Amino acid sequence: MTKLILLLCCLGACTVSTASEVTIYKCTIKGVPTFSQTPCAKDAQVITLKNVNIMQTNASKSENTPVTDTSVDDYLEMQQIERDIVQLELKIKQYQQEYAQKKQQVGYMTQDKANRLGADSIADAIATETAALKQRFDPQIKQAQQQIAALTQKKQQLSQQP
Repeated sequence: MTKLILLLCCLGACTVSTASEVTIYKCTIKGVPTFSQTPCAKDAQVITLKNVNIMQTNASKSENTPVTDTSVDDYLEMQQIERDIVQLELKIKQYQQEYAQKKQQVGYMTQDKANRLGADSIADAIATETAALKQRFDPQIKQAQQQIAALTQKKQQLSQQP
């Protein structure tokens, strides 16, 4: 009889969901992101995830449809997108700095070098070299900006999903 009561209590506990959200903590320990159910450091970042009631999910779906909780996957994908955006922004800054340095070097053009380039004057040689630099760096910067725009759009789509 006690076993039957214990079994019924366990089955009842499985069907009742008391919380609609799960709180986890993210800490960086020795440079490695760590997730825990309890605060793992003083500066632990609190992350709240939607709790999925497996009993309701299984009851509402057919047996052939797999049950997946994408909230963690979406969170991790958004974190990766943010890292990718930061890397692309750094790449853009690097391109801009490299362009500025090379443009400054072109500004030190001598008449001898201008003559070797086939220009009529130093100003013409500087203009030609600057245009070539711009033609070289602009596509790289525009490509990185387009990638940032695509990642930002993907991030917005992920944040709008239920």
